[in-house]
Amino acid sequence: MEKPPLGPADKSLERLFLTGLILLGWALILVLRLLDLQVFAHEHYVKLAESQQDRLVPIEAPRGAIFDRNGHYLALSSPSRMVVVNPSRIGNPSTAAALLARILDLDARKLETDLDAAAASKHHHGFFVVDPHVTDERAEALRAMKFDWLEIRDGNVRSYPNGQLAAHVFGNVGAEGRGAAGIELKLDRELAGKPGMLRVKTDVKEHAYESEVAQSPVVGKNVGLTIDSEMQHVGEQALERAVIENHAEHGSLVAMDPRTGEVLALANYPTYDLDERLHAGETPHGRENLAVGAPFEPGSVFKVVTLSAALETTNLRPESVINCGGGAITLFGRVIHDSHPYGSLSFEDVLAKSSNIGAIHIGMQVGSKNLYEYIRRFGFGRRTGIELPAEAPGMLRPLRKWQATTMGSIPMGHELSVTSLQLAQLGSVIANGGFLVHPRVVAWKQVPGEPKEVTPHPQPVRVLQPQTVMTMRMMMHRVVMPGGTAQRLHVIGYSIAGKTGTAQIFD
Repeated sequence: MEKPPLGPADKSLERLFLTGLILLGWALILVLRLLDLQVFAHEHYVKLAESQQDRLVPIEAPRGAIFDRNGHYLALSSPSRMVVVNPSRIGNPSTAAALLARILDLDARKLETDLDAAAASKHHHGFFVVDPHVTDERAEALRAMKFDWLEIRDGNVRSYPNGQLAAHVFGNVGAEGRGAAGIELKLDRELAGKPGMLRVKTDVKEHAYESEVAQSPVVGKNVGLTIDSEMQHVGEQALERAVIENHAEHGSLVAMDPRTGEVLALANYPTYDLDERLHAGETPHGRENLAVGAPFEPGSVFKVVTLSAALETTNLRPESVINCGGGAITLFGRVIHDSHPYGSLSFEDVLAKSSNIGAIHIGMQVGSKNLYEYIRRFGFGRRTGIELPAEAPGMLRPLRKWQATTMGSIPMGHELSVTSLQLAQLGSVIANGGFLVHPRVVAWKQVPGEPKEVTPHPQPVRVLQPQTVMTMRMMMHRVVMPGGTAQRLHVIGYSIAGKTGTAQIFD
Protein backbone atom coordinates (compact mmCIF):
# COMPACT_ATOMS: atom_id res chain seq x y z
CA MET A 1 0.00 0.00 0.00
CA GLU A 2 1.56 3.33 -1.09
CA LYS A 3 2.06 6.24 1.35
CA PRO A 4 0.04 9.32 0.54
CA PRO A 5 2.18 12.14 -0.88
CA LEU A 6 3.51 14.71 1.63
CA GLY A 7 1.76 17.95 1.82
CA PRO A 8 3.43 21.36 1.91
CA ALA A 9 3.33 21.43 5.71
CA ASP A 10 4.99 18.04 6.03
CA LYS A 11 7.79 18.98 3.64
CA SER A 12 8.44 22.12 5.62
CA LEU A 13 8.73 20.13 8.84
CA GLU A 14 11.17 17.67 7.20
CA ARG A 15 13.41 20.48 5.96
CA LEU A 16 13.32 22.09 9.37
CA PHE A 17 14.28 18.81 11.03
CA LEU A 18 17.24 18.26 8.67
CA THR A 19 18.43 21.82 9.14
CA GLY A 20 18.26 21.47 12.92
CA LEU A 21 20.13 18.19 12.75
CA ILE A 22 22.93 19.78 10.72
CA LEU A 23 23.16 22.75 13.06
CA LEU A 24 23.26 20.43 16.04
CA GLY A 25 26.11 18.47 14.43
CA TRP A 26 28.09 21.66 13.81
CA ALA A 27 27.48 22.78 17.38
CA LEU A 28 28.67 19.43 18.68
CA ILE A 29 31.85 19.66 16.58
CA LEU A 30 32.55 23.18 17.88
CA VAL A 31 32.00 22.07 21.47
CA LEU A 32 34.35 19.11 21.06
CA ARG A 33 36.98 21.34 19.41
CA LEU A 34 36.74 23.91 22.20
CA LEU A 35 37.00 21.10 24.74
CA ASP A 36 40.14 19.86 23.00
CA LEU A 37 41.69 23.33 22.91
CA GLN A 38 40.75 24.32 26.44
CA VAL A 39 41.29 21.04 28.26
CA PHE A 40 43.10 18.26 26.43
CA ALA A 41 45.62 20.32 24.39
CA HIS A 42 45.81 23.34 26.66
CA GLU A 43 49.46 22.84 27.69
CA HIS A 44 50.55 22.22 24.10
CA TYR A 45 49.10 25.46 22.82
CA VAL A 46 50.33 27.46 25.78
CA LYS A 47 53.87 26.27 24.99
CA LEU A 48 53.33 26.97 21.29
CA ALA A 49 52.16 30.51 22.04
CA GLU A 50 55.10 31.09 24.35
CA SER A 51 57.55 29.80 21.77
CA GLN A 52 56.15 32.21 19.21
CA GLN A 53 56.70 35.07 21.65
CA ASP A 54 60.10 33.88 22.94
CA ARG A 55 63.40 34.32 21.15
CA LEU A 56 66.71 32.79 22.21
CA VAL A 57 69.66 35.15 21.83
CA PRO A 58 73.23 33.84 22.30
CA ILE A 59 75.32 35.35 25.11
CA GLU A 60 78.98 35.42 24.14
CA ALA A 61 81.28 33.89 26.73
CA PRO A 62 84.26 36.06 27.76
CA ARG A 63 87.39 34.59 26.19
CA GLY A 64 90.16 33.48 28.54
CA ALA A 65 93.19 35.74 28.95
CA ILE A 66 96.73 34.89 27.80
CA PHE A 67 99.72 35.69 30.05
CA ASP A 68 103.48 35.55 29.65
CA ARG A 69 105.72 33.63 32.07
CA ASN A 70 105.87 36.62 34.44
CA GLY A 71 102.10 37.14 34.65
CA HIS A 72 101.90 40.04 32.19
CA TYR A 73 98.80 40.23 30.00
CA LEU A 74 99.39 39.35 26.35
CA ALA A 75 95.74 39.08 25.31
CA LEU A 76 92.47 39.84 27.09
CA SER A 77 88.79 40.40 26.38
CA SER A 78 86.59 43.29 27.49
CA PRO A 79 82.84 44.04 27.03
CA SER A 80 81.86 45.83 23.83
CA ARG A 81 79.03 46.47 21.40
CA MET A 82 79.24 44.79 18.01
CA VAL A 83 77.67 45.60 14.66
CA VAL A 84 76.43 42.30 13.24
CA VAL A 85 74.76 41.70 9.86
CA ASN A 86 73.12 38.72 8.19
CA PRO A 87 74.71 38.73 4.70
CA SER A 88 72.06 36.43 3.23
CA ARG A 89 69.33 38.99 3.98
CA ILE A 90 71.10 41.94 2.38
CA GLY A 91 69.46 42.73 -0.94
CA ASN A 92 72.12 45.06 -2.28
CA PRO A 93 75.58 44.46 -0.73
CA SER A 94 77.07 47.48 -2.51
CA THR A 95 74.50 49.88 -1.04
CA ALA A 96 74.72 48.27 2.40
CA ALA A 97 78.53 48.44 2.38
CA ALA A 98 78.48 52.11 1.38
CA LEU A 99 76.01 52.94 4.17
CA LEU A 100 77.89 51.02 6.86
CA ALA A 101 81.26 52.36 5.71
CA ARG A 102 80.03 55.95 5.93
CA ILE A 103 78.74 55.56 9.50
CA LEU A 104 81.52 53.30 10.80
CA ASP A 105 84.39 54.99 8.93
CA LEU A 106 85.37 51.84 7.01
CA ASP A 107 86.58 51.10 3.49
CA ALA A 108 83.41 50.51 1.42
CA ARG A 109 85.07 48.35 -1.24
CA LYS A 110 86.77 46.06 1.26
CA LEU A 111 83.55 45.80 3.26
CA GLU A 112 81.54 44.86 0.17
CA THR A 113 84.10 42.16 -0.63
CA ASP A 114 83.83 40.86 2.94
CA LEU A 115 80.02 40.80 2.78
CA ASP A 116 80.04 38.89 -0.51
CA ALA A 117 82.55 36.40 0.90
CA ALA A 118 80.52 35.99 4.09
CA ALA A 119 77.31 35.38 2.12
CA ALA A 120 79.04 32.64 0.13
CA SER A 121 80.69 31.07 3.18
CA LYS A 122 79.19 28.28 5.26
CA HIS A 123 81.18 29.26 8.34
CA HIS A 124 79.49 32.51 9.36
CA HIS A 125 76.36 30.85 10.80
CA GLY A 126 74.06 33.53 9.42
CA PHE A 127 75.91 36.55 10.77
CA PHE A 128 79.06 38.56 10.12
CA VAL A 129 80.71 41.02 12.51
CA VAL A 130 81.23 44.32 10.69
CA ASP A 131 82.62 46.22 13.68
CA PRO A 132 83.54 44.40 16.92
CA HIS A 133 83.76 47.59 18.98
CA VAL A 134 81.29 50.30 17.95
CA THR A 135 80.65 53.51 19.90
CA ASP A 136 77.25 54.11 21.53
CA GLU A 137 76.54 57.02 19.19
CA ARG A 138 77.15 54.99 16.04
CA ALA A 139 75.26 52.02 17.45
CA GLU A 140 72.16 54.14 18.03
CA ALA A 141 72.41 55.66 14.55
CA LEU A 142 72.42 52.20 12.99
CA ARG A 143 69.70 50.84 15.26
CA ALA A 144 67.40 53.72 14.29
CA MET A 145 67.49 52.56 10.65
CA LYS A 146 65.67 49.33 11.62
CA PHE A 147 67.18 47.12 8.93
CA ASP A 148 66.12 43.48 9.33
CA TRP A 149 69.63 42.36 8.35
CA LEU A 150 71.46 44.45 10.96
CA GLU A 151 71.76 43.98 14.72
CA ILE A 152 73.66 45.60 17.58
CA ARG A 153 74.84 42.95 20.03
CA ASP A 154 76.63 42.98 23.34
CA GLY A 155 79.86 41.01 23.11
CA ASN A 156 83.54 41.03 23.94
CA VAL A 157 86.39 42.61 22.01
CA ARG A 158 89.83 40.97 22.01
CA SER A 159 92.75 43.30 22.65
CA TYR A 160 96.51 42.88 22.71
CA PRO A 161 98.15 45.38 25.12
CA ASN A 162 101.63 44.93 23.61
CA GLY A 163 100.65 45.53 19.99
CA GLN A 164 102.37 43.10 17.64
CA LEU A 165 104.66 41.59 20.28
CA ALA A 166 104.88 37.79 19.83
CA ALA A 167 102.20 38.01 17.15
CA HIS A 168 103.11 34.63 15.68
CA VAL A 169 102.97 32.90 19.07
CA PHE A 170 99.52 33.75 20.35
CA GLY A 171 98.02 34.77 16.99
CA ASN A 172 94.68 36.54 16.84
CA VAL A 173 90.92 36.01 16.61
CA GLY A 174 88.73 36.43 13.54
CA ALA A 175 85.61 38.52 13.00
CA GLU A 176 83.42 35.98 14.81
CA GLY A 177 85.64 35.94 17.88
CA ARG A 178 87.11 32.52 17.09
CA GLY A 179 90.83 31.77 17.05
CA ALA A 180 92.42 32.44 13.66
CA ALA A 181 96.13 31.78 14.28
CA GLY A 182 98.71 30.83 16.91
CA ILE A 183 97.67 29.85 20.42
CA GLU A 184 94.32 31.57 19.85
CA LEU A 185 93.61 28.94 17.17
CA LYS A 186 95.37 25.93 18.70
CA LEU A 187 93.61 26.31 22.07
CA ASP A 188 90.46 27.96 20.73
CA ARG A 189 88.06 25.48 22.35
CA GLU A 190 89.54 26.04 25.80
CA LEU A 191 90.01 29.81 25.48
CA ALA A 192 86.53 30.37 24.03
CA GLY A 193 84.50 28.80 26.83
CA LYS A 194 80.81 28.05 26.15
CA PRO A 195 78.22 30.65 25.08
CA GLY A 196 75.05 31.14 27.10
CA MET A 197 71.46 31.82 26.03
CA LEU A 198 69.15 34.75 26.81
CA ARG A 199 65.39 34.11 26.48
CA VAL A 200 63.69 37.30 25.25
CA LYS A 201 59.89 37.74 25.25
CA THR A 202 58.49 39.89 22.45
CA ASP A 203 55.09 41.37 21.59
CA VAL A 204 53.27 41.03 18.26
CA LYS A 205 55.57 43.67 16.79
CA GLU A 206 58.59 41.69 18.02
CA HIS A 207 59.54 44.37 20.52
CA ALA A 208 61.30 42.88 23.56
CA TYR A 209 59.58 43.54 26.86
CA GLU A 210 61.12 40.91 29.15
CA SER A 211 64.26 38.77 29.24
CA GLU A 212 65.91 36.17 31.43
CA VAL A 213 69.11 34.14 31.27
CA ALA A 214 68.20 30.65 30.09
CA GLN A 215 71.77 29.39 30.22
CA SER A 216 74.73 31.23 31.72
CA PRO A 217 77.90 31.47 29.62
CA VAL A 218 80.99 29.58 30.78
CA VAL A 219 84.10 31.77 30.82
CA GLY A 220 87.06 30.42 28.82
CA LYS A 221 90.24 29.14 30.43
CA ASN A 222 93.19 31.45 31.03
CA VAL A 223 96.46 30.31 29.46
CA GLY A 224 100.00 31.02 30.66
CA LEU A 225 102.82 30.93 28.12
CA THR A 226 106.53 30.28 28.55
CA ILE A 227 107.33 33.49 26.64
CA ASP A 228 109.34 36.19 28.42
CA SER A 229 107.98 39.52 27.12
CA GLU A 230 111.22 41.44 27.67
CA MET A 231 113.32 38.79 25.93
CA GLN A 232 110.74 38.63 23.14
CA HIS A 233 110.91 42.40 22.64
CA VAL A 234 114.72 42.43 22.50
CA GLY A 235 114.72 39.44 20.14
CA GLU A 236 112.25 41.04 17.75
CA GLN A 237 114.29 44.24 17.57
CA ALA A 238 117.52 42.32 16.91
CA LEU A 239 115.86 40.17 14.25
CA GLU A 240 114.42 43.19 12.44
CA ARG A 241 117.84 44.89 12.37
CA ALA A 242 119.52 41.72 11.09
CA VAL A 243 117.02 41.23 8.26
CA ILE A 244 117.20 44.87 7.14
CA GLU A 245 121.00 45.18 7.41
CA ASN A 246 121.52 41.97 5.41
CA HIS A 247 118.89 42.88 2.79
CA ALA A 248 117.06 39.62 3.48
CA GLU A 249 113.41 38.95 2.65
CA HIS A 250 112.58 37.49 6.04
CA GLY A 251 114.03 35.86 9.14
CA SER A 252 113.10 33.92 12.26
CA LEU A 253 114.43 33.57 15.80
CA VAL A 254 113.91 31.02 18.58
CA ALA A 255 115.28 31.30 22.13
CA MET A 256 114.70 28.18 24.22
CA ASP A 257 115.62 26.98 27.70
CA PRO A 258 117.77 23.93 26.81
CA ARG A 259 116.94 22.13 30.04
CA THR A 260 113.14 22.25 29.80
CA GLY A 261 112.30 23.06 26.18
CA GLU A 262 110.41 26.19 27.27
CA VAL A 263 110.39 28.70 24.42
CA LEU A 264 111.36 32.08 25.87
CA ALA A 265 111.13 34.02 22.61
CA LEU A 266 109.93 33.15 19.11
CA ALA A 267 109.88 35.81 16.43
CA ASN A 268 109.53 36.25 12.69
CA TYR A 269 110.17 39.23 10.47
CA PRO A 270 108.17 40.66 8.81
CA THR A 271 105.40 40.51 11.37
CA TYR A 272 101.89 41.99 11.55
CA ASP A 273 99.51 44.03 13.71
CA LEU A 274 97.28 41.73 15.74
CA ASP A 275 94.38 44.20 15.65
CA GLU A 276 94.45 44.50 11.85
CA ARG A 277 91.72 42.46 10.17
CA LEU A 278 92.59 40.46 7.06
CA HIS A 279 89.94 41.20 4.42
CA ALA A 280 88.64 38.65 1.92
CA GLY A 281 91.03 38.16 -0.99
CA GLU A 282 93.99 39.86 0.72
CA THR A 283 97.39 38.16 0.91
CA PRO A 284 98.33 37.42 4.55
CA HIS A 285 101.71 39.19 4.35
CA GLY A 286 103.82 38.66 7.45
CA ARG A 287 101.34 36.28 9.09
CA GLU A 288 103.10 32.97 8.42
CA ASN A 289 104.94 31.55 11.41
CA LEU A 290 108.23 30.90 9.61
CA ALA A 291 109.98 29.55 12.70
CA VAL A 292 107.74 26.49 12.86
CA GLY A 293 106.14 26.27 9.43
CA ALA A 294 108.76 27.18 6.80
CA PRO A 295 111.48 24.49 6.38
CA PHE A 296 114.77 25.31 4.66
CA GLU A 297 118.11 23.63 3.92
CA PRO A 298 120.19 24.07 7.09
CA GLY A 299 123.55 24.09 5.31
CA SER A 300 126.65 23.99 7.47
CA VAL A 301 124.74 24.18 10.77
CA PHE A 302 123.98 20.53 10.14
CA LYS A 303 127.67 19.64 10.47
CA VAL A 304 126.99 19.55 14.22
CA VAL A 305 124.96 16.37 13.64
CA THR A 306 127.56 14.83 11.31
CA LEU A 307 130.50 15.42 13.65
CA SER A 308 128.53 14.36 16.75
CA ALA A 309 127.69 11.06 15.05
CA ALA A 310 131.35 10.63 14.08
CA LEU A 311 132.55 11.05 17.67
CA GLU A 312 130.22 8.23 18.77
CA THR A 313 130.51 5.78 15.85
CA THR A 314 134.12 6.16 14.60
CA ASN A 315 137.62 6.52 16.02
CA LEU A 316 137.83 10.16 14.91
CA ARG A 317 138.80 12.66 17.58
CA PRO A 318 139.26 16.48 17.61
CA GLU A 319 142.93 16.15 16.66
CA SER A 320 142.34 13.65 13.82
CA VAL A 321 143.55 14.88 10.42
CA ILE A 322 140.98 15.16 7.62
CA ASN A 323 142.00 15.47 3.96
CA CYS A 324 140.10 18.41 2.45
CA GLY A 325 141.41 17.93 -1.09
CA GLY A 326 142.80 21.40 -1.64
CA GLY A 327 139.35 22.99 -1.71
CA ALA A 328 137.52 20.80 -4.25
CA ILE A 329 136.28 17.24 -4.59
CA THR A 330 134.44 15.41 -7.38
CA LEU A 331 131.73 12.92 -6.38
CA PHE A 332 129.74 11.06 -9.05
CA GLY A 333 130.48 13.78 -11.59
CA ARG A 334 129.58 16.60 -9.18
CA VAL A 335 132.25 19.09 -8.10
CA ILE A 336 131.97 20.35 -4.51
CA HIS A 337 133.96 23.37 -3.33
CA ASP A 338 135.01 24.83 -0.01
CA SER A 339 134.81 28.57 0.51
CA HIS A 340 138.61 28.51 0.96
CA PRO A 341 141.09 25.92 -0.34
CA TYR A 342 142.17 23.73 2.57
CA GLY A 343 144.68 20.93 2.19
CA SER A 344 144.28 19.12 5.49
CA LEU A 345 142.39 20.20 8.61
CA SER A 346 142.00 18.74 12.05
CA PHE A 347 138.60 17.27 12.89
CA GLU A 348 137.78 20.27 15.09
CA ASP A 349 138.95 22.74 12.41
CA VAL A 350 136.54 21.15 9.93
CA LEU A 351 133.79 22.54 12.19
CA ALA A 352 135.50 25.83 13.08
CA LYS A 353 136.24 26.69 9.44
CA SER A 354 133.12 24.91 8.14
CA SER A 355 134.78 22.76 5.48
CA ASN A 356 132.22 21.06 3.24
CA ILE A 357 134.76 18.58 1.89
CA GLY A 358 135.94 17.71 5.40
CA ALA A 359 132.34 17.12 6.52
CA ILE A 360 131.71 14.82 3.53
CA HIS A 361 134.81 12.74 4.30
CA ILE A 362 133.72 12.48 7.95
CA GLY A 363 130.17 11.56 6.93
CA MET A 364 131.43 8.76 4.72
CA GLN A 365 133.34 7.28 7.66
CA VAL A 366 130.15 7.46 9.75
CA GLY A 367 128.17 5.66 7.03
CA SER A 368 124.66 6.29 5.79
CA LYS A 369 122.93 3.98 8.28
CA ASN A 370 124.57 5.53 11.35
CA LEU A 371 124.14 9.08 10.04
CA TYR A 372 120.44 8.51 9.36
CA GLU A 373 119.96 7.11 12.87
CA TYR A 374 121.57 10.17 14.49
CA ILE A 375 119.57 12.57 12.32
CA ARG A 376 116.40 10.90 13.61
CA ARG A 377 117.73 10.94 17.19
CA PHE A 378 118.06 14.72 16.98
CA GLY A 379 114.38 14.96 16.02
CA PHE A 380 114.69 15.87 12.35
CA GLY A 381 112.09 14.69 9.86
CA ARG A 382 109.21 14.93 12.34
CA ARG A 383 107.25 17.61 14.17
CA THR A 384 108.44 18.68 17.60
CA GLY A 385 104.87 18.75 18.95
CA ILE A 386 104.92 22.40 20.06
CA GLU A 387 101.47 23.82 20.83
CA LEU A 388 101.31 25.94 17.68
CA PRO A 389 99.32 25.27 14.50
CA ALA A 390 100.76 24.48 11.05
CA GLU A 391 104.06 23.07 12.29
CA ALA A 392 106.09 21.53 9.46
CA PRO A 393 108.07 18.29 9.99
CA GLY A 394 110.78 19.29 7.54
CA MET A 395 111.99 16.87 4.87
CA LEU A 396 114.17 13.82 5.43
CA ARG A 397 113.93 11.02 2.92
CA PRO A 398 113.78 7.45 4.31
CA LEU A 399 117.14 5.69 4.26
CA ARG A 400 115.94 3.29 1.54
CA LYS A 401 115.46 6.27 -0.79
CA TRP A 402 118.94 7.71 -0.31
CA GLN A 403 120.93 7.80 -3.54
CA ALA A 404 124.64 7.29 -4.13
CA THR A 405 125.13 11.07 -4.18
CA THR A 406 123.24 11.64 -0.91
CA MET A 407 126.33 11.15 1.25
CA GLY A 408 127.90 14.02 -0.66
CA SER A 409 125.06 16.33 0.41
CA ILE A 410 123.52 15.50 3.79
CA PRO A 411 126.77 15.65 5.85
CA MET A 412 127.02 19.35 4.92
CA GLY A 413 123.29 20.06 5.36
CA HIS A 414 121.87 19.66 1.86
CA GLU A 415 119.14 17.31 0.52
CA LEU A 416 117.03 17.81 3.63
CA SER A 417 115.06 20.64 5.20
CA VAL A 418 114.50 21.75 8.80
CA THR A 419 112.73 24.51 10.70
CA SER A 420 114.27 27.14 12.96
CA LEU A 421 112.55 25.46 15.90
CA GLN A 422 114.23 22.15 15.07
CA LEU A 423 117.62 23.87 14.96
CA ALA A 424 116.93 25.32 18.43
CA GLN A 425 116.15 21.77 19.54
CA LEU A 426 119.51 20.65 18.08
CA GLY A 427 121.39 23.38 19.93
CA SER A 428 119.68 22.42 23.18
CA VAL A 429 121.09 18.89 22.98
CA ILE A 430 124.63 20.28 23.07
CA ALA A 431 123.77 22.84 25.76
CA ASN A 432 121.95 20.56 28.21
CA GLY A 433 124.34 17.61 28.31
CA GLY A 434 123.02 15.44 25.48
CA PHE A 435 119.24 15.27 25.93
CA LEU A 436 116.54 15.88 23.33
CA VAL A 437 113.88 18.12 24.89
CA HIS A 438 110.50 18.86 23.37
CA PRO A 439 109.86 22.56 22.69
CA ARG A 440 106.76 23.94 24.37
CA VAL A 441 105.12 27.32 24.65
CA VAL A 442 102.20 26.60 27.04
CA ALA A 443 103.12 26.57 30.74
CA TRP A 444 99.69 26.27 32.36
CA LYS A 445 95.92 26.51 31.91
CA GLN A 446 93.40 27.73 34.45
CA VAL A 447 89.65 27.71 34.88
CA PRO A 448 88.97 31.17 36.44
CA GLY A 449 88.76 30.84 40.21
CA GLU A 450 90.50 27.47 40.30
CA PRO A 451 94.17 26.45 40.69
CA LYS A 452 96.44 26.49 37.65
CA GLU A 453 96.92 23.22 35.78
CA VAL A 454 100.58 22.80 34.84
CA THR A 455 100.87 21.47 31.30
CA PRO A 456 102.55 18.04 31.19
CA HIS A 457 105.39 17.46 28.75
CA PRO A 458 107.46 14.45 27.62
CA GLN A 459 110.61 13.55 29.51
CA PRO A 460 113.96 14.37 27.84
CA VAL A 461 115.62 11.53 25.93
CA ARG A 462 119.39 11.04 25.87
CA VAL A 463 120.82 11.55 22.38
CA LEU A 464 124.58 11.94 22.98
CA GLN A 465 126.97 10.64 25.60
CA PRO A 466 128.36 13.19 28.12
CA GLN A 467 131.91 12.98 26.70
CA THR A 468 130.62 13.66 23.18
CA VAL A 469 128.74 16.71 24.43
CA MET A 470 131.81 18.12 26.18
CA THR A 471 133.88 17.70 23.01
CA MET A 472 131.21 19.31 20.81
CA ARG A 473 130.89 22.26 23.19
CA MET A 474 134.62 22.86 23.03
CA MET A 475 134.62 22.63 19.24
CA MET A 476 131.57 24.91 18.84
CA HIS A 477 133.20 27.42 21.18
CA ARG A 478 136.10 27.64 18.70
CA VAL A 479 133.59 28.64 15.99
CA VAL A 480 133.04 32.00 17.72
CA MET A 481 136.70 32.55 18.57
CA PRO A 482 139.16 34.42 16.29
CA GLY A 483 139.67 32.33 13.16
CA GLY A 484 136.21 30.75 13.36
CA THR A 485 133.31 31.49 11.00
CA ALA A 486 131.37 33.29 13.76
CA GLN A 487 134.20 35.26 15.36
CA ARG A 488 132.05 38.42 15.36
CA LEU A 489 130.00 36.81 18.14
CA HIS A 490 133.00 36.55 20.46
CA VAL A 491 132.23 38.56 23.61
CA ILE A 492 134.82 38.92 26.37
CA GLY A 493 133.43 37.65 29.66
CA TYR A 494 130.89 35.28 28.12
CA SER A 495 131.27 31.66 27.06
CA ILE A 496 129.47 31.29 23.73
CA ALA A 497 129.24 28.32 21.39
CA GLY A 498 127.58 28.17 17.99
CA LYS A 499 127.67 27.19 14.34
CA THR A 500 127.09 29.24 11.22
CA GLY A 501 125.40 27.92 8.13
CA THR A 502 124.44 28.93 4.61
CA ALA A 503 122.53 26.88 2.06
CA GLN A 504 122.50 26.97 -1.72
CA ILE A 505 119.25 28.58 -2.87
CA PHE A 506 118.36 28.36 -6.55
CA ASP A 507 116.16 30.97 -8.27
